[in-house]
Amino acid sequence: MSQDKQEKKLVSIVIPNWNGKRFLAGCLDSIAKQTYENVETWIVDNGSKDGSVEFLKESYPDVKLICFDVNTGFAPAVNAGIRKAAGEYIALINNDTIVDPNWVKELVAVLDTRPELGSVGCKMLGYEDPELLDGVGDGYRRGGLPGRIGHGEKDTGLFDHERFILGACGGAAMYRRTLFDDIGLFDDDYFAYLEDVDMALRAQSAGYKCLYVPTAIIYHLGCGTTGSGYSDLVVSLSAQNNINTIVKNIPAPLLIKFLPHILFWQAAYLYVVVRQSRKLLPWLKGTFKALTMLPNMLKKRQEINKKRRVPHSYMEAIIVESENDLAQARERLHKQVREKKAEAEIALK
Repeated sequence: MSQDKQEKKLVSIVIPNWNGKRFLAGCLDSIAKQTYENVETWIVDNGSKDGSVEFLKESYPDVKLICFDVNTGFAPAVNAGIRKAAGEYIALINNDTIVDPNWVKELVAVLDTRPELGSVGCKMLGYEDPELLDGVGDGYRRGGLPGRIGHGEKDTGLFDHERFILGACGGAAMYRRTLFDDIGLFDDDYFAYLEDVDMALRAQSAGYKCLYVPTAIIYHLGCGTTGSGYSDLVVSLSAQNNINTIVKNIPAPLLIKFLPHILFWQAAYLYVVVRQSRKLLPWLKGTFKALTMLPNMLKKRQEINKKRRVPHSYMEAIIVESENDLAQARERLHKQVREKKAEAEIALK
């Protein structure tokens, strides 16, 4: 090990895997090409049945492996990796990603020089179409619905500058270990979906900012192992965790203030999943599960409130800003779709 490598902080990359064998070589080979030297890689396998574990043991023996017999979900899997990891910085990436060679280096450089940051996010581009943004950070609405800022937009250069964001997407983020030591790990009760938004809100409440770093780039397939955005599993967990996140993280004065937005956006989500996907039963299942989890979530709310280091006005401001980001992104995307349609119509004439 070189002296330069010894002086650099260890970065632990944690990758959850569930039947993602077809993605692993691309992901791991891109990690091996990182220009930042001091990296360890952990894969947490969630009971894969596609030969993932055997493939890793044979082809990537240096990768550290944690194996579960069943699918524990995203949050429990990455938490297992974080507990085992030795790094001062913890990076999370999805298995269906290709990492730019400078990704780790760019994120570490920012964390090394910005002590107010608890985490950093990156520019996520489409795996199959790199001209499209997969997202530049997590967004959240007063009504309790999350979103990825910039998702589906053309990468026109609008997001080529650093900026504070609510939080990084859990599929491509880097965190200080001290953040987890202070506010805890991802919520195991979420299983999957919104656990990164919950983490972002908890971190912001405790005074930890998140910065978007455009020079750190990752390519993401999206829904590589869990299916479409309106599968039964996604709808059920999203309905459940929409409620859980509101209960845990929105301070009482803001809860009252946000109530009309909450009623509107939750009804809007129900309308979409019923009208477009005929998923009423999964939505009901998730909502009922959230009600059974309410006592536990209220206990967690108390712990979050104990660690709150920012005023309610700050939480309101960052949520409203995030909601505006999502609305503006939606308007840009619709404009791009209209322009593309108009171009196609002209070409046919």
